[in-house]
Amino acid sequence: MEYPASDKRPGLPGGGLKLIAIVCMLIDHIAWAFIPTVSAAGIVMHTLGRITAPVMCFMLAEGYRHTSNFKRYAHRLAIFAAVSYLPFILFLEGGLPEDSSALLSLNMIYTLLLALLALWADEHLKGADRLMAIGGLCFLSLLGDWPVMAILYTLNFARNRGDKKRMVGIFILIPTIFTLYSILSGLLSGYPVDDLLAGCLPQMGTVLSLPLIGRYNGKKGGKTGGKWFFYWFYPAHLLLLAIIQMAVYR
Repeated sequence: MEYPASDKRPGLPGGGLKLIAIVCMLIDHIAWAFIPTVSAAGIVMHTLGRITAPVMCFMLAEGYRHTSNFKRYAHRLAIFAAVSYLPFILFLEGGLPEDSSALLSLNMIYTLLLALLALWADEHLKGADRLMAIGGLCFLSLLGDWPVMAILYTLNFARNRGDKKRMVGIFILIPTIFTLYSILSGLLSGYPVDDLLAGCLPQMGTVLSLPLIGRYNGKKGGKTGGKWFFYWFYPAHLLLLAIIQMAVYR
């Protein structure tokens, strides 16, 4: 699955994909903050929100492929994962956390950093070393947003960019397994069926990202605020939503 960077090729540039992703992310986070999960609006908004992570994972795989400085790329993600740490916790808790365990909740940029390291390990390590490294990164991702899945999505995009059918098949398999596991474990734990379905089925909304990714034309696209816009938007919108939550609910 090649993506030639031709000015004449129609489709979506990287900047356009990222812009769609952050709009969907904003919709999703507004729903988490203010809309009941078990409601028509909540289900629709969370389903749209599931477009974000696969698109970001895809762009990460493309960024890794084209970057001229891996260390600088990783440092940039690490810095913004740190910048986003407190806004993410404030957003999750609707203010300062009352439970110290919430301090171990890490954000999506943290998980994307681990996915970037997984790409490096997949390319440079062999055999057991590669499996141990990727497995360890998946374990560390359990502290972050979109744990494990983001790493698997990113590796799939990188490994199978030349085989569209295989890439799509594996892509669909990943959320299907996680969704079925979540529903089964929830049923065994006695959660109400309505709550389970409303919380788990929107996960399959990730497949809505496939038509968008399929239209990627290999170009960077316009400079919507520059590349730093996409980094700064994440902590900024989380902090703003957290402040609004504190004003509304407290």
